[in-house]
Amino acid sequence: MLKIEQHGPVTVFRMGRHVASRRWVLYEAHAFLIDDTMIDTGTIAVRNEWAPKLDGFRCSTIVNTHHHEDHIGNNRLFQDRFGAEIYAHPGALAFLEEPRRIGMQLYRRVVWNTPDPSRGTPVGDTVSTSRRSLQVIPAPGHSPDHICLYEPAAGLLFAGDIFCGKRVAYFRADEDFNLTLQSLKRLAALDIRTIYCGLKGVVEDGGKALKEKIRGMEELRDKALELRQKGLSPREIRRRLLGFENKMYTISGGHFSKQNVIDSILGKD
Repeated sequence: MLKIEQHGPVTVFRMGRHVASRRWVLYEAHAFLIDDTMIDTGTIAVRNEWAPKLDGFRCSTIVNTHHHEDHIGNNRLFQDRFGAEIYAHPGALAFLEEPRRIGMQLYRRVVWNTPDPSRGTPVGDTVSTSRRSLQVIPAPGHSPDHICLYEPAAGLLFAGDIFCGKRVAYFRADEDFNLTLQSLKRLAALDIRTIYCGLKGVVEDGGKALKEKIRGMEELRDKALELRQKGLSPREIRRRLLGFENKMYTISGGHFSKQNVIDSILGKD
């Protein structure tokens, strides 16, 4: 599934793999085009749908917010089609060149597939599109190489996967709760009107949404630490604060779970 919509100066690409005779879409991803610059390129699972829809688009630059497969999946397609230059955090470049280094679990290979190799350049402090300048903001937590891009005149934040909704209920096993919270606080100090999120797509009133997420994460952290002080186990704390695991835990073999959130808050023993 690939759907294309215009939102102000940004073209929004919403995509995902269909299942069950095209009735459902597995875990959506979003990519964004502003002027001639792509922010992420989504999942290679929809590459065959991309190709016939690119006529009329212009892309001279790609910026990857981080190296995960649902953000670099069509780098090679855009590079081959438009000769686009790719920029990313220095820590992401080896994964672009050899995506198998990502170490994808089976569920990730099923949902997103393994990207084709592409070659990038370390991103600087700013990225210039054909019409505006985007500030590059380091935002580790979801991954060590995560960056965001900020357009101050219109208050646009291209957030990759650092936001992903107002409520934290699940984490990957390699996500860092405290680093994520620190990154969100830095972003919340900016004048943000619209968030362009890799998972949620377009999020209006972005500054308010960021503050709500921060408040929720701080409350969850404080409650988890209080319960740990009382002697409860990490598993019991998860049950009290986030409830039982569900199908995401089973499908991912525990790589994507509620327990990962609590373990990251507490620090794994």
